[in-house]
Amino acid sequence: MRKLADTHVMPKDARKRQAFVGLMRLQKSSALTLLLCVSLGCSTPGRDNVVRHELSPSARATSEFMQGRLHELTGEFEEAARAYERAAVGDPESADIRRQLAQVYLRMEDLPRALAHAEIALSLDPEDEQSRRGLAMLYVTDERHEAAVELLEPMYQSGDLAFDGLYGLFALYLQIERYSEAREVAETLLETDPLDHRGYFAIAATYEEEGDLEASEQAYRRGIRALPEDLRLYDAVSRMWSRAGDFERELLILEEKLARYPDDIGATRRIAELEDKAGNRDKAVRMLERLISTRPDQLNARFQLGYYYFEAGREQEAIASFNEVLSQSEILRDARRAHEVRYILGRVYYGIDDPDAALEVLNEIPEESERFADARVVMARLLEEREDFDAALSEARRAIVRASENRELVAYTAGLLQRSGDLDGAVEVMDELIAKKPDDAAAYYDLGLIYGSAGEEAMALESMERAIERDQDHVSALNYVGYSWADAGEKLDQAEAYIRRAVELRPNDGYITDSLGWVHYKRGLKALEGGQAEEARRAFEEAVRQLELASSLLEQGDPVITQHLGDAYRSVSRFRDALFAYREALTLEPEEEDAEEIRRQIELLELQLGLRGKR
Repeated sequence: MRKLADTHVMPKDARKRQAFVGLMRLQKSSALTLLLCVSLGCSTPGRDNVVRHELSPSARATSEFMQGRLHELTGEFEEAARAYERAAVGDPESADIRRQLAQVYLRMEDLPRALAHAEIALSLDPEDEQSRRGLAMLYVTDERHEAAVELLEPMYQSGDLAFDGLYGLFALYLQIERYSEAREVAETLLETDPLDHRGYFAIAATYEEEGDLEASEQAYRRGIRALPEDLRLYDAVSRMWSRAGDFERELLILEEKLARYPDDIGATRRIAELEDKAGNRDKAVRMLERLISTRPDQLNARFQLGYYYFEAGREQEAIASFNEVLSQSEILRDARRAHEVRYILGRVYYGIDDPDAALEVLNEIPEESERFADARVVMARLLEEREDFDAALSEARRAIVRASENRELVAYTAGLLQRSGDLDGAVEVMDELIAKKPDDAAAYYDLGLIYGSAGEEAMALESMERAIERDQDHVSALNYVGYSWADAGEKLDQAEAYIRRAVELRPNDGYITDSLGWVHYKRGLKALEGGQAEEARRAFEEAVRQLELASSLLEQGDPVITQHLGDAYRSVSRFRDALFAYREALTLEPEEEDAEEIRRQIELLELQLGLRGKR
């Protein structure tokens, strides 16, 4: 059988050419018969009067192959495969048929059959690069990388591998960590076509995989010198430094790129991000403002600038920037961006305490938007602040309809019910979520918080324990239970074990370290009650140490932790330090019940130290 690809060539004879055009207008079965008649030289009296001849096995194979092609082109892959299989029976020596079978089985995601036919195709035509590359690709899909390499190496060594084949072999060497061979192939890529950027990318990739980023940058710079107009090389080396977390080097590369191509939008935006990350917010803002002044159509940059304005407290400029993006998005009919901007605008209005504007803009986000549920949650929070619980619950439930599996949303809705006085309703909502996710420790934790907020401490602890049963490293649940036991002065050893595990998991959390200090303080009190003075002293001293550490770990003061520290200082007779801590705690706006106790302790210490009336 001749190469099947030849059957697609337009016939030169005028009569045959006319018949070929007619073929395209007929149904598949008629078209196939007509084509065969033309190719075999039979007469064609008419569409419904085709003269039939007995076909040879080769012609029948051609017929089945063409029928397979028609099925494949219309997406009927199973029918195509059956036709190709029949063609292979008629012409078992055809590598073309086997290659086509491999391709259609791959499209059907039947990798074993695709491999079987690709291997037969190669055995029938061992010198064919297409067969080798096709089979190598299938081996890669099957994660048989070494086998794929073995197929391509002989052609590489003989110099018969084209550029795409070379690039495939390079990628395989890189995958199996044979870096020196990968680099050798990459150099061959450059020799084959020094103006193709992929060769420089390949060499750089080998060095990056080996961890030699300096050498990788030099490889990219070779490409930049050879192809100074190819901005992808600058982008590639900057991304490499970004992946490595070396943002200073990334910034240097981008600044170099921007110096050469001052109108590069991507470099300008990324430099602004890096400057902002480095704490140079003003410089980032100036860069984006300059970009927008010359390219007002750059909505992404304007959107980014709006964020910067908002975070810098320049709310009105943020609103103006976002409104401009919204206006342009609506002109461009970019609904997704418009919904995102409305959501952000709602958050901005919320932040500047303009709830009416926030509710208005958030209400414009339609149900089909990805931001619908998020918008309704913000609206619910605004309405809750107005103590309009019915409206808040209505919005929260509308959000749940769109995101019923969202644990945080369900927990917020349950919390809203509890805060409105409907604890049973809150528990019911959480129970429905837990029924769907019975192994979700976080759902039990959220239920515990709801019980705790309602003053149902026993039920809260039970839910927290269930969370820990499902996740022994649930830091927040460990801390909640441990602190609760310590505060009640019970199960102190088990409380300490829970809290120490939490500290191990999150050593820089001041609140958890405070819990550990509080365990020691309570242990000291218990020792005093039992007449164990020395044990009490050690416990109080450890409490001071842990509570001082907890206080140092916080970015800003906490009234409870500071009050705890005052209690601990007092327990070791550091009365002036205790007085200072209590006074500081009072400035941190504690709960009124705590504030009364703090004022009482301040009064007692001032009397004890003879400081009443001397402040």
